[in-house]
Amino acid sequence: MTCNHIIWKMAKVQYKKYIFYFLCNSFAVMFFFMFSTVYFNERIVEVKKLEGIKDALAIPGVALVVFTIFFISYAHNVFMKKRKSEFGLFMTLGMSHRDISKLLLLENGLIGILSIISGLVGGAIFSRLFFLLLMNSVGLKEIPFHFKSNMFMYSIGAFAIVFLIAVGKSLFFTLKRDVIQSFRSNRTAETIKLKSPLFGAFGLAIMTGSIVMLYQTYSNATGAYLLLWTLAVLMGLYISLYQSVSFFIELAKKSKPFYYRRLVLLTNLDYKFKQLTSILMLVTVMIMVTIIYTTLLLTIYKSAEKDALNQNPYDMAFLQTETKNNLSVDKINSIIDQKEHPLKEHLEIPIYYSIQKLTGVDGYFTNVIMSVDDFNQLTGQRKSLRDKEYINYINEDMEYVETDDIKYDLPFDIGNEERVYKETETIAAKTINSLSYLHEFIIVSNDEFELLKQNVNGFAGNIHLIKVTNWKNTSDVVEELDKQFKSYNDSTTAITDTLDKFTSEEELLQIASKVMDYYSNKNSSGIMFFVISFLSVIFFFGTFILLYLNLFSEMDQEKSKYKKLYKIGITFKEVRGIISRELATLFFLPTILGTTIAFLYVAILATDVGGIMKNPEILEHFSIVSGVYLCIQAGYFLYARKKMSFYLTEETS
Repeated sequence: MTCNHIIWKMAKVQYKKYIFYFLCNSFAVMFFFMFSTVYFNERIVEVKKLEGIKDALAIPGVALVVFTIFFISYAHNVFMKKRKSEFGLFMTLGMSHRDISKLLLLENGLIGILSIISGLVGGAIFSRLFFLLLMNSVGLKEIPFHFKSNMFMYSIGAFAIVFLIAVGKSLFFTLKRDVIQSFRSNRTAETIKLKSPLFGAFGLAIMTGSIVMLYQTYSNATGAYLLLWTLAVLMGLYISLYQSVSFFIELAKKSKPFYYRRLVLLTNLDYKFKQLTSILMLVTVMIMVTIIYTTLLLTIYKSAEKDALNQNPYDMAFLQTETKNNLSVDKINSIIDQKEHPLKEHLEIPIYYSIQKLTGVDGYFTNVIMSVDDFNQLTGQRKSLRDKEYINYINEDMEYVETDDIKYDLPFDIGNEERVYKETETIAAKTINSLSYLHEFIIVSNDEFELLKQNVNGFAGNIHLIKVTNWKNTSDVVEELDKQFKSYNDSTTAITDTLDKFTSEEELLQIASKVMDYYSNKNSSGIMFFVISFLSVIFFFGTFILLYLNLFSEMDQEKSKYKKLYKIGITFKEVRGIISRELATLFFLPTILGTTIAFLYVAILATDVGGIMKNPEILEHFSIVSGVYLCIQAGYFLYARKKMSFYLTEETS
């Protein structure tokens, strides 16, 4: 019998490890390709109303790359761990290092090629399924599904780079190892360093303190501080995971009956936590990030209508000047009536956009001026002003505006004289749609308004504010108005030749409507929610495979250990209990930790909008997302417990 026959027979007997290794690599290709079908979708990165989505997708994209690198590397390491003793046997039969190299390259090359093919095929099928399912669920039917060459190229390239690095590393260390080391690889104990319960308590203190400091400094912290505290949280989490069981054992030893009844379980967990710290850390962080992102984006997606209503008190609003958007009121109303949307209200608020040149600087100083009577009509106030007085009116809800008690003088050049206006008060209230460059207004008396209008450089205009019976059906009206305005504006001169260089005339003349804001918010947040949901499925499945892969990679050693325990009187029932509690800790501790940290981060981030108590929908969405995650993890646990219990008890008997 030749060496080739021996290799083939061993491969047939231990075919499961090859299949599992192939499936892991195939899943990695499939995960990356499925994400590529979203990331490189033409409509997502090109449609104007979805600008910025491509950059936002970079964050989950990086998370997926990091996860894929770890996933492929770890799967390869587990596979090679099982091959070390085999290579020792092959060397004793006369195989040279060169022959071992050829075998490694042949095996991994074949598995890599098959993984790419099956991963791309599986990715094409499942990405289509998930794409249609999730896109329809978030109301984005206009985003088409398609394949592009770069989806395949990036997926194959990313996998090939990580896979080749992992194979090259294994090849290097395998060739350095002699026959004796290869034979003894499965019987070499893995040393555990730095066994210090106090160090574990220190890690817990770092993690807790960092979260507290993040909460204390979040309102005025910069992005650097946010990153700093997050890194500190992760460092404390790693230390805590590494030493957590040792710390718990020290506490348990104070109760001798409790400790000795659970001695086998606690020592098993102590060993496995130290060997699986990196995996448990990765699983915890992935759970944390996924729950945070999914909760926040689900909240944003669900609040698309609420945000559109808050930002747009009127169904439609636009600025009209003498030369731009200057359709008659009858023409505007006829467009609305043609589209069968009964008109409820149509206000015209005169304004004056003043443009004054800055002294000694190449630039202009602009103000949007409104008369006090029009301000009262708009806001329902009863304000009155004397000459040379003004109210600073900010078109925003007061809770989002930072004001001070200082009153500022406002000068205007009228002829050869400077006319100075004294501020009486600042008022913040959202009463006008969010029109570009029309955020802050100077309110003056009616006479002063006419005086400034006649003597200060700038242009006059009217803000049109329109309400109809059903704003959700006004997309056709807004589109028709926009079309008519653009047609009219193309044939007229510019508003003024002294418009601030930072002010775009096109943006100034845009229509601000509830319906367009609603669809824009829904599309952008919907796509992001789709991507995170998509990645969540990948991470759910991938983290389970990582845990499953490690636990079952050492099943033979576990089986040998329990055989020895049977000889000293431990029963099958007791072994099943140990297995169940051990797996429950490994599966649910990262879930509980990740969910807890995610909740704290969501609570801290929610302070920007008044906190969780003022936004109960955030808590509701967090409960839904974390509940789904917990249920899926419970399913994984039950499956793994059944498989491990069967292998370690039934077959042993």
